[in-house]
Amino acid sequence: MTACTAVPGPAPPSQPEGWRDEVSLATRPDLDPGTEVVEVSLEAKVVGVEAQPGVTTELWTYEGSLPGPILRGKKGGRLLVHFTNHLPEPTTIHWHGLRVPAAMDGTEAVQTPIAPGESFDYDLPLLDAGTYWYHPHVRSSAQVGYGLYGMLIVDDDTEPMHLGDELPLVFSDLGLDERGVVRPGDENGWFGDYFGREGNLLLINGRVRPKVKARAGLPQRWRLVNAARSRYLKLVAPGVEVVQIGSDGGLIEVPRPLDAVVLAPGERMEVVATAPMAGVGRIPVRWEDTDRFHIGTPQAALPLFDLEVGPEEFVQVEPLPERLRDVPELDLNQAVPRTIELTEMVEEGVGVLGINGVAGSHAEPFHAHVGTTEVWTVENRTGYDHPFHLHGFFFQPLMADRRPWPNREWKDTLHIPAHSRLDFAVTYDDRPGMWMFHCHILDHADLGMMAMLMVERPHQ
Repeated sequence: MTACTAVPGPAPPSQPEGWRDEVSLATRPDLDPGTEVVEVSLEAKVVGVEAQPGVTTELWTYEGSLPGPILRGKKGGRLLVHFTNHLPEPTTIHWHGLRVPAAMDGTEAVQTPIAPGESFDYDLPLLDAGTYWYHPHVRSSAQVGYGLYGMLIVDDDTEPMHLGDELPLVFSDLGLDERGVVRPGDENGWFGDYFGREGNLLLINGRVRPKVKARAGLPQRWRLVNAARSRYLKLVAPGVEVVQIGSDGGLIEVPRPLDAVVLAPGERMEVVATAPMAGVGRIPVRWEDTDRFHIGTPQAALPLFDLEVGPEEFVQVEPLPERLRDVPELDLNQAVPRTIELTEMVEEGVGVLGINGVAGSHAEPFHAHVGTTEVWTVENRTGYDHPFHLHGFFFQPLMADRRPWPNREWKDTLHIPAHSRLDFAVTYDDRPGMWMFHCHILDHADLGMMAMLMVERPHQ
């Protein structure tokens, strides 16, 4: 009898060799592999980083990298982070978007800041797949501006199909002086708080205009985080097919073609990007100004990174599924209304920002109950845009008739244009405690546009 030898089929098409080397991010090893708990150590420390070519800048970092390392786990598992602070001042970590217990949320309302030299263990259930990020919530604008931010990914083995070769992309900016020294976090005092500090150096994964290689027709799954303190991201990739597949809370219901990616500070998005045709060469993927102050003279566009399309033969792949996920419509029959106004006031001759006419430091907490569904109306009564972020809970954006957006999705950060209002529905699951909500232009939160929500069990 003659033995049969399996003949391997052709290798599947791949991105060009080293396609994401220039934008690769650091990772952390799992200290306890083989279990459902991903256990990592994470140290905040000041190190020299070459943020711009040939210039070393002392930055505040997680594990010495800019951005911090990607932290990763699986839906249904847990992430245990052994955090140590070696910064010159206290800090915490907020896990932006994760539905964690209130005690793990990393704000000063629920946690004493971690002093220099001290440690704290963050024990995080991973309830939802998606793209998230982590950053401090003590002097958050200053500390994020010094370099403290990183991406967190929760994978889901039940996703409908392969959605493209993954490319994590963290957008940020950095304020440096002419010597390459990071600018003070309180630079320009009240003016910096009011207008929101934007750095003069635009970064993608901590680099200035890096290169990403692509093969025509072969999709890349870009996981995008806007980690800037105040700067909106409008990302334009001329000639590239860009289709949104995910939002703050994981996959959206149906793929959505886009002309541009627009992300307010704190927002995330997942898109499938497909290069058009072989041999195009470099396509500058650029940042464009959204004119958040509505002054009518937006800044000039700037290159953010280059997509280099190689000469490899165009690849034809299966189209995206018509439906990515079911997002159930929340039942609003018993929903409780809540109105939130984003306001600006004058106190002792100085302009301050607030919620419902009260600056955050003076505000009494709002109250809600576990199991309750509420419809929030958030009205922006100022002349410029604000990203609104609710800690701890996903919400469902609504149209004017209180129906969900046609393409349903879960959000935790929502762009509220000037002189406009948006509604969303939220159900409080069984995670009582004190939760913050605020403008995610972090300088605005520091200036008073923040408040607290106390979620209690009904018997309390």
